[in-house]
Amino acid sequence: MKIYFELENIDPEIEETSIALGTFDGLHIGHMEIIEYMKEAAEEKELKTFVYTFSNHPREILTPDNIPPKIMDVDEKVQIFTRADIDYLALVRFDEYQLGVEPEDFIKDVLVDKMNMRHLTVGYDYRFGKNARGDVKMLMDFAPIFGYTFEIVQPIMKNDIRVSSSLIRELLSNGQIEEANFYLGRRHFVKGCVVKGKGMGKGMGIPTANLRIKENISTIKPGVYITETVLKGQTYPSATNVGFNPTFEQTGIHMETYILGIDRELYGETIEVHFVKRIRDELKFSSVSELVKAMENDIHQMKLYFSLL
Repeated sequence: MKIYFELENIDPEIEETSIALGTFDGLHIGHMEIIEYMKEAAEEKELKTFVYTFSNHPREILTPDNIPPKIMDVDEKVQIFTRADIDYLALVRFDEYQLGVEPEDFIKDVLVDKMNMRHLTVGYDYRFGKNARGDVKMLMDFAPIFGYTFEIVQPIMKNDIRVSSSLIRELLSNGQIEEANFYLGRRHFVKGCVVKGKGMGKGMGIPTANLRIKENISTIKPGVYITETVLKGQTYPSATNVGFNPTFEQTGIHMETYILGIDRELYGETIEVHFVKRIRDELKFSSVSELVKAMENDIHQMKLYFSLL
């Protein structure tokens, strides 16, 4: 997959493309349906696949005082698109150009002329351009003018609920990880570099890998979760605490993962923590021995879940 972070860098001789447009925050099952429709059209029409999306959330420009936390960061978004086997990805910053471009100019200058679009797939509520004046009707009206075909994907309903990024964020904030995973179509995961912590877990005989929570990333409700951790392509059962470590009165939110089968330090290593099931709330214990007992029980429940006892 070739990634373009600037529109100016798109190959001027790019092959004819089937394009999917969207913010794609979270890449939930509704988003993935758009991607699949785009890929099916590309195969049928012998086109290259191209996704046009943003590296930041549009509300950073539209409503800077009310920016929703992202469900995934740029690296995680790229990883999902890579797994989806996309040929080209435009991962551009939503900026003043995106905000102010006339929608007719965006269709002609960017989609048709620059990206060589011959087929378009979008969600039913997609809007773009100055004052959000561009919509699916405009995209349909311009299709015969510029010679592209299109497909409008209707909302995805599961259990009589419309799947959306807002729904996913709400479920994560409530700790409803199994429900969030259902609507994502995969396990919610956090990817990052292991940083040096205070060594308290190791001192208690339960060493943990510490991940720093990235800025403006939607985090799940503080608590302890059964997880799976991926390190260098290998998956390990794990138990993860997300929270503020109230027993030790630490500040800021942290993520600590006990990884079964790894007893070495992982500082500087990149890991993925995939959330499976919530065990309990984060608690403040009156003593370290009570905390150790609770952590041992968390690990026991994790082993039971993975049938390791």
